[in-house]
Amino acid sequence: MLIELSILFAASSCQPHSSTADSFTICAEKVERSSSQTSASTTGEVPEAKPMRLCSYYLNNSIDSPTEGVITAWVPVGARSCIGDALPESEVASKTIVVESFSGLRDSLTSFSNRPFASWVSGDELEIFEFGQFSVEVNNRTTTGHLLGQTAQIRFTANSTSWHFSDSFIRSGRSVSKSFETVGSFFAVAKVTYRVDYRMLGRNWVTNAATVSLSSNQLEIEVTEPPRRTLLIL
Repeated sequence: MLIELSILFAASSCQPHSSTADSFTICAEKVERSSSQTSASTTGEVPEAKPMRLCSYYLNNSIDSPTEGVITAWVPVGARSCIGDALPESEVASKTIVVESFSGLRDSLTSFSNRPFASWVSGDELEIFEFGQFSVEVNNRTTTGHLLGQTAQIRFTANSTSWHFSDSFIRSGRSVSKSFETVGSFFAVAKVTYRVDYRMLGRNWVTNAATVSLSSNQLEIEVTEPPRRTLLIL
């Protein structure tokens, strides 16, 4: 019996990997293939070697269509029909049958990235032309699990961050300063791109397997006029 083992990777069908907006999935599949050989005969067991006999047959190789000449030769018993045989002997034939069977075991591991968390100072109102400080916690994450009884890991690492403000202002970086030139209500969101790496079944890390982009919570900024000051003249 021949046993073959192979490892495949995937999500639902064991392709290399699968990712969604906030998750990554790896899969391992262990496949065993066994094959065996058996011998079969059309008339039962394969006969052992037989003794020779003197056999006659016509020039056209038949025993029932006479020709002007006849061939007489020594042939193994049972090898062919000869003139004078009451009934043709059964021809013994054997063949080899290969039987293959497949069995498999599939396992998968899915990890979800942590959502980045945004905040700003002062966190309430901001006077016009005053700078506020905006920052985001990227929350890198490594998930450890098991595939087919062996350790597997999926790792999310932030590699870029950009800030998007409702006044069409965009800036890169985990921490940025920003002021507003008009009074009103504004919104800000940080978008973080994560590099996904994984390793499984005792192998080395597979880096840059996928890219996942997530948006932070939305910040609300109320921009106001500076307070009026009363000037006293003495």
